[in-house]
Amino acid sequence: MEIKSQGRHVSFNKELNVLDELALHFSEKLNNVGIKHVFLSGCVAILFGRNRTSEDIDVVCKIVSFNTFTKFWDDVHENLECIITSDMRIAYDDYLRKGTAVRFAYIGKFIPNIKMKFATTDMHKEALSSVLKVVVNGRNLYIPSLEQQIAFKLFIGSEKDVEDARFLFKLFYDNLKKRKLTEYIKALNISIEQSKLYLGW
Repeated sequence: MEIKSQGRHVSFNKELNVLDELALHFSEKLNNVGIKHVFLSGCVAILFGRNRTSEDIDVVCKIVSFNTFTKFWDDVHENLECIITSDMRIAYDDYLRKGTAVRFAYIGKFIPNIKMKFATTDMHKEALSSVLKVVVNGRNLYIPSLEQQIAFKLFIGSEKDVEDARFLFKLFYDNLKKRKLTEYIKALNISIEQSKLYLGW
């Protein structure tokens, strides 16, 4: 898989797996109504070819009005459904606006599913401010900066998350802004020495 990376743009072709297909489809639905968003966590490493499984996909969206959310809800329900609630007002007021995720899956299925949240934390807002456009087989989706993604994976600290961080670091080593990565690591109060050991830096 040949990955072309230039500035805030990455493109490549691959054989899509079920998570890729779901993420791309969901991104298109969000784009249809102009909801800015980023996909993050494990699905990013999987998207770029890391060989591991996951049951869900994390996406963080800019807070939008209920009117905009209604348009998205109607559009996405053509072939997906919210598996938390069937009431869009509850999904918006009692979940998203309160910083809690709602989940969407293909109709009649629970796995895999999309875990959608509004950007209510500083980390999520930062992710939306440094968006990287990824073009996969000519279709678009968006992720946070790789530097932030790697640092956050180290912060979570589980074995699979550290492996995700190492995978992305090695894959994009020549394109990463090492100083920015160091800034994110320090901001999350992670040991620089330990991080470099984990990453093979």
